[in-house]
Amino acid sequence: MKTWILIFFLGVMSALGGCGPNGAETTPKEPVISVMATKVQRGNVSAYIYTTGTIFPHQEAMINPKISGRIEKLYVDEGDRVTKGEPLAELEQERLQILVKEAEASLQEAQAHLKNIEATWQRNQRLFKEGVVDSQRFDDIATEKDLAKARVQRAQAALEKMQKDLRDSVIRAPFDGFIVEKLMNQGEMATARPPSSIFHLVDTSRVKIECGITEEKKTSVSIGKKAVIVLDAYPGEAFTGNVTTVNPKVDIDSRTFKIKIEIPNHDFRLEAGMFARIRIIERESKDTLFIPQRVIIEQGQTKKVFVVEDGRAKETTITTGIIDHPIVEVTGGLKQGDVIVTEGFYALKNGIKVVVKQLSEQGDSMREPT
Repeated sequence: MKTWILIFFLGVMSALGGCGPNGAETTPKEPVISVMATKVQRGNVSAYIYTTGTIFPHQEAMINPKISGRIEKLYVDEGDRVTKGEPLAELEQERLQILVKEAEASLQEAQAHLKNIEATWQRNQRLFKEGVVDSQRFDDIATEKDLAKARVQRAQAALEKMQKDLRDSVIRAPFDGFIVEKLMNQGEMATARPPSSIFHLVDTSRVKIECGITEEKKTSVSIGKKAVIVLDAYPGEAFTGNVTTVNPKVDIDSRTFKIKIEIPNHDFRLEAGMFARIRIIERESKDTLFIPQRVIIEQGQTKKVFVVEDGRAKETTITTGIIDHPIVEVTGGLKQGDVIVTEGFYALKNGIKVVVKQLSEQGDSMREPT
């Protein structure tokens, strides 16, 4: 009896399940899913070649003396900024000044001797024409005159060398830059051979990065190509440079080609030795549509997104082009301004009702700083 009462009760409840309080039939409420969305944007999308490298100064030099001598003065120290031609150090002067005076005296002596020989030669030339002096005597005097001229020239050269040594005793900056190392101290003996390095000078008004690219990417890199550089020292910032050198020889060990990228550095923020991450534009689509890469649903070779139309999620097949992480170019299936679901799309079905709880007008902050 209890069993029959239970079956009767369930049957009544089943019959009344589609009725309201007054017995009227009701329709189940359609589910609505909250989603976040963004609009399809238009702009430039690029494909990049990624590599890493180290920053080097535009030029650098170990400052060595041209002559040997004891260091008498040091005018600069590590960290100092210097300009081309500025004195950096000075070798002992007294010994060189004495040598210059000796060379001047030797030249004066040679010039006086030449003057005397020329006067003698002129007298003997007249006497030779009159037949008073024989040809042998006249030839001897002419030879002596030529030797005196040679002595004057040798004395002149010796003087010029001593004067040059005196000038070279003041060591000057060959270019604008910074002193990054002082390698010798006042009172030490600096030699020209073997060379003694007194300072290490670098020019970082421009810097360069040496890095490698793979063989298959070489055809995409040429002199003048733009490169974007990111440094650990300046997070969130990007610097721009240009390719200046593409070495035509491949490195057999790494199978890469060496390239050089030059970056302006007028504020001297970039320093030699910094580690750099580089991306070079391989190809670019301008004024094209793009969306966040993460919103795309891949099903084999098919790519889809959910577009919000009239409050419903519409599954739309798209075609894509250049991938510029975290965005991707859209070449078909969407138009500018379309609203696409960015979060929660895996729970959606085609045609399901949705409500957009947040809509980004700026591509959902898709782009990285460039």
